[in-house]
Amino acid sequence: MSDGSSPQPLPALALDDAALPATTAEAPLAPAQGDDPQTDTAQAEPAQSDTVQAEPARVDTWSDPSLLPHPSAPSERARSSALPIVAIVLSSLALAVSSLVLVLVLVLGGLFYYFGGAPYELSDPVGGYSSMYTPGRVTDASGAVVTDVGTYDRPATLGEHTLSWPTVSGGIVEVTITEVDWDADAAVAADPANPPPDPSAGYVLATVDVAYTGPGGTVPNEDLYLCLESMSWASCHMDLDVASAAPLRDIGALTDGDRATAIVALELAEGERGSALFSIETIDGEPLYLAER
Repeated sequence: MSDGSSPQPLPALALDDAALPATTAEAPLAPAQGDDPQTDTAQAEPAQSDTVQAEPARVDTWSDPSLLPHPSAPSERARSSALPIVAIVLSSLALAVSSLVLVLVLVLGGLFYYFGGAPYELSDPVGGYSSMYTPGRVTDASGAVVTDVGTYDRPATLGEHTLSWPTVSGGIVEVTITEVDWDADAAVAADPANPPPDPSAGYVLATVDVAYTGPGGTVPNEDLYLCLESMSWASCHMDLDVASAAPLRDIGALTDGDRATAIVALELAEGERGSALFSIETIDGEPLYLAER
């Protein structure tokens, strides 16, 4: 019951750290009954430390040369890496020297071809062909040069004129058609292995004399091209598989001073003997022409 007096305040309680109960984080937990204290201790997370670890001092290694690492000696692998470079340089030099020697050989060979070897006066191509052809020459029975014959329009004369060309080896090959059998069907048919002529043509046999002078040599069956042309026909010896008494293929290589004779089979259209022209050329020589007078 109240006695009518005012209530008295309670004395203040002095609180200190010792009187405060321990916080949950700081109070040790009692191990549960049946648990292994060692296991719980291992699984418990370590308490975080409030102490801040000081960072190590940074050192500027670029501005202080004494702090730079000492350069090490080059390894054996680095020293040996120069050997392949030296080998490449030497190989390049050897290749350059070889190329220079080859160029010199070609140049000297060309000079010898035009200015050395057997004497042969080069002139403008008889037929007016481009410079890619080696000019040919027409001579008479005395050996004098004839300058106004040998073309398609002005052919040289069979049995009278000789055709010649210089060769790449510096020599001279000469060709003369000494005789022509214009009706040679019976002579060719004497060999049963020979085929009959084309139904609209007949066989012609030309006796060809081939001579060679100077260095090097020639193989007439490979280096000469003999053809017979007319208004409507053209026949070349390499296109006909016809054997004669002395085929051109039987002549081997001719060298300085050699001379040989062959009989070449050709075809001519019937009735076109009046327009027939023999054309002869070498591998790189201009074609020259021969006809009956």
